[in-house]
Amino acid sequence: MNKFVYVSDDYRRAWEIYINNSQGFEHWEEFDDNFKTEFDFKIREEQVVLKEVHRPPTWYLNDKLGEKEYLFNMSQDFYPRVDYEYTDNLPSYEDLMMNRAIQIRDMGKEIELLYSGGLDSVAALFALYEVCPTDQIRIIVSGDECFENYWDGYKKIVGHMNWEYSLGNLFGASRPDKYIFTTGCEADRLLGSTGYPGSRYTNTDQYTTSEDDYEYNHNSWWNITRLTRITQSFRFLQNIKVDKFPIENYQPFFLCPQLERYAINKNIDRKVVWYADCWTAPEDFLKCKMELRNFIAKWDKNYAYSTVKTNMPFSVQKEILSPLPNNFNVLAITDDGTVVNKDNIMTYLDLKYLTI
Repeated sequence: MNKFVYVSDDYRRAWEIYINNSQGFEHWEEFDDNFKTEFDFKIREEQVVLKEVHRPPTWYLNDKLGEKEYLFNMSQDFYPRVDYEYTDNLPSYEDLMMNRAIQIRDMGKEIELLYSGGLDSVAALFALYEVCPTDQIRIIVSGDECFENYWDGYKKIVGHMNWEYSLGNLFGASRPDKYIFTTGCEADRLLGSTGYPGSRYTNTDQYTTSEDDYEYNHNSWWNITRLTRITQSFRFLQNIKVDKFPIENYQPFFLCPQLERYAINKNIDRKVVWYADCWTAPEDFLKCKMELRNFIAKWDKNYAYSTVKTNMPFSVQKEILSPLPNNFNVLAITDDGTVVNKDNIMTYLDLKYLTI
């Protein structure tokens, strides 16, 4: 039986509509009150945990250790298991980055990199650029903001490569059926991000560096990581127009066991410099992600040590923050890369896809 690697809020809502069947469709399955009660409990349980792990209510959970179950049957097979334990004799961070780039290169396919001009995607770009033939890399940008975030990078590298605008469809611009899909967004979870807005700091609207905050971030890091780490970049495939893709083509750059082991060591050693995505002052953020800054400095010291947190490009904000439904094509993705959409949704409204 296939399990899911990604589920959307629309898929969750489709189940709610199907179970309640307020329009009385005769060919739909009937569910008794006990099942409806258990389903509602699972929904509420999931929402409570999403808040605890600093994710919006439209997100989903997937325990990468495969031990905790929530509403949907989720697969973790596409990513090797990494436990919270210290790893001795890891290579240097620079070597870890280059090894990851070589691993992606050696898959022998064209690589699509979602590029923002921020630290994470710039680091991924430099690593890939160092080891890959130039024509193996295709860069996707959401708008000119991505170049403005790192103008010298455009002039020296990106402008001479194969790149294209997503044209208001960042979440549908990739072709994982043909190419390797990679991003830089998993770096935040590994290197000190405390999570999305509206989490622990809702009442203060700001992040502080107090000892209490440090202890909270240190103690909660692993639980947040294990429940959310392998969910992050699938959102950039929400509007792809393919029926199926090889799941091994899903290769976010920092979704890498060795880079995760480095982050675990750093957390155990209590050397993490924490930051909040939306509230960290520029002068404080310059002290964060020093591994990436030192890695990037090999190519551009000025950018490496002067770049502050980049905001979500306005073009992307317009794409996902509309008050109207997004109507994205992808409702869910199974562990064999099958895309669940409006055409085949009824096949996936089956009890075997739930943990109830």
